[in-house]
Amino acid sequence: MKQPLKTLKLGVRGFLNHLGYSIVKLPPKRPPPPKLGQTSEAAVVLVGGRPIKIHRGNPLCDAYQMNPQLNCLIGIGAEMVRHRFPDSWAVDVGANVGDTLAVIKGKAAMPVICVEGDPVCYELLEENARQFEEVFLVKTFLSDKPGETKVELQKSGWNTTLTEAKTDGSGQRLQFQTLDQVVQGLNRQARVKLLKVDTEGYDLRILRGAAGILERDQPVITFELNRENVEPLGDSVGDFFDYLVKLNYHHFILNDPVGGFICALNEQNRHVLLDLYQYSYLGRPIYYFDIWVFHRSDRGLFECFLAQERARSRQS
Repeated sequence: MKQPLKTLKLGVRGFLNHLGYSIVKLPPKRPPPPKLGQTSEAAVVLVGGRPIKIHRGNPLCDAYQMNPQLNCLIGIGAEMVRHRFPDSWAVDVGANVGDTLAVIKGKAAMPVICVEGDPVCYELLEENARQFEEVFLVKTFLSDKPGETKVELQKSGWNTTLTEAKTDGSGQRLQFQTLDQVVQGLNRQARVKLLKVDTEGYDLRILRGAAGILERDQPVITFELNRENVEPLGDSVGDFFDYLVKLNYHHFILNDPVGGFICALNEQNRHVLLDLYQYSYLGRPIYYFDIWVFHRSDRGLFECFLAQERARSRQS
């Protein structure tokens, strides 16, 4: 039945094209952005084998339904880290509604600290996190230094993006903490060996505010490098690369937005990272990168992860 229907569609399309018309398939209408108190209207999606509530207006809802293996690399990384360091903890910054938490817990029985500043996402994060043990939730925004800053918020309720306030009359004042403050404030002996940051451009600042953790625990880091969001903040990717190298982070793996392996870099490939960063932008085939970074002392872990990446790449 499918083939005759396809032939009919092609015939109709060809006839209309001949008359000067074209058929354009419009994307489905997305529900409005979620608001506080709408948890009962959220969809339930399986993530990491667990039922996770996600607002229907959150693109993650469709993304996980179309690709259940979304963010599977986080699970692979968590499993490797937990195997190598049995007492390790994970930190999930930009935890959203707890989808990454579910992926981590699906692969590794490790304590997880989840940090989320958006009140709408945090509301569902609280609900979703109840099904897991050893989860510590913190509702705050993070940056490279503590204090109050005036910012503008975009995509609130599902993918909050912070930018500098353009005028004195615009934006709103938010209180920021550093990740070092947050972990220290929990008063627990947390050995952070996996640190995930996905905060739509603030990733570089947040990692600068985690210098104490990076020096002490030397965690595997995974973060998003999105030129569209980083450039308006005026942060230097080159300076940030130097910051990581100075902390003895020498091994880098770059993935595309859907988790596809691109390449591996070392501490001498600063210019390569900058070239790739300049290439990436919205509308390009690769418009941002997910980057994994390994400390010099974790070379063996890096090589195991890289081997997994290359094996997945050959299979795809």
